[in-house]
Amino acid sequence: MVSLHRALLQWTCALTCLFAFTALLPAQSPQQASGTAAVRVTDFLPDGHVTDGSVSYQAQLQQAINAAAGDGGTVVFPPMTYLIDDAAGLKLSSGLTLILDGATFVVSDDLATDGQVFRGEGVEDVRIQGGTIVGRNDVWAEGVNVAGVRLVGECRRVSIRDMHIRDLSSNGIGVFAEDAEHPATDIRIVDTIIDNCCNVYGDYQAPPPQRRGPEKGSTRADQGLIAMYYVHEFSVRGCRLEDSRSDGTHFYFCRNGHFTDNGVYRAKMGGYFIESCEHITAIGNVIRDNGSRGVTIERGSQFCILSGNTIQGSGREGLWIPDSLRCVVTGNVFSLNGRKTNGDERYMIWNANITINQARGDKLNTPTAHYVIADNIIETDEHQVAAIRVDTREETEEIVIRGNVLIGANRRIVVEGPDQQAVTVEGNTGGETVRVDDE
Repeated sequence: MVSLHRALLQWTCALTCLFAFTALLPAQSPQQASGTAAVRVTDFLPDGHVTDGSVSYQAQLQQAINAAAGDGGTVVFPPMTYLIDDAAGLKLSSGLTLILDGATFVVSDDLATDGQVFRGEGVEDVRIQGGTIVGRNDVWAEGVNVAGVRLVGECRRVSIRDMHIRDLSSNGIGVFAEDAEHPATDIRIVDTIIDNCCNVYGDYQAPPPQRRGPEKGSTRADQGLIAMYYVHEFSVRGCRLEDSRSDGTHFYFCRNGHFTDNGVYRAKMGGYFIESCEHITAIGNVIRDNGSRGVTIERGSQFCILSGNTIQGSGREGLWIPDSLRCVVTGNVFSLNGRKTNGDERYMIWNANITINQARGDKLNTPTAHYVIADNIIETDEHQVAAIRVDTREETEEIVIRGNVLIGANRRIVVEGPDQQAVTVEGNTGGETVRVDDE
């Protein structure tokens, strides 16, 4: 037995020494592990090149990216300022890794056409790490729409992390596939900051002569600090999205997505906006002080979950959820949303924290059906029409409102319209249910 213990002790000591020795060895980069050397873009720049962004080397940067593209290699942008003066931007290829840590890309003041800094079309297995993109939406002409990273077509397996993107006139990151039969798939955006981007979108309920709707020359695709159209299997995690000039996010006909642990602050319009989407989960986000709705789930969205979020200080509802199916809203905190009037002559006071109804513009003709609104904390003040308002004048089925805690000055749950039997209200604490006959 003694010899066995001695042998085990010797093996343990040997393994410990081996692990300690291995830890002292320099870590292999992905390029070393694969045998592919990284391409440094500065090797393509002329001798004596400037590093302050006063001269554009965009053509040489593209040459460096092209040199790595054939082998699916890594391109390193050493820390310096790079000027982008051609709206076509830098074209990405499949299999590339861009290391941008410490690099800053500034877009020219003189840009006069739509464009972006990085563009990929149908690319696969692309990774972008780090870097800062700085635009000039304060000097560009109205309708000049410039994005940070724009991916189009059937892109697959794309990871973007640790970027900082600001002051652009279109999306910080936009992913636009053609349709549901040709989606982009497996798109990951992690730990990225995007602020003061997008087109200018005036409040559509503002009185004249204030701007109403998008600025001339822009489209819906220019809305959203992060925008995704027809994207399947996506994740947006740990990002900070601030001061959008339109919406904080816009997800359109997306499926199987996760929006988790993000902050969406002070967008001029909505904060978290999903339209015609399926199986999208939003968990653990802080959505505060956005100019319109904090959260919108609409136009045929199905199987969407909103859980564990803080939604506070929205201009209109904390949550507007019309024309959707099989949605769960649970465990959130809704606090003092609805700071603007809702445009309805009957209710020229602040909006409810949560509104459930039918809305114009749903081309899918979806009923408002099968919702669970449960176990939320909902805080109102005296200006709001209700904590929760449900309008059943259009097709409404099986809405369950249960176990919520209502606090503040107006704790009413208002159910109105001819189909009130479709709405179950039970077990809520601190409030009252008011049923209003259809006029």
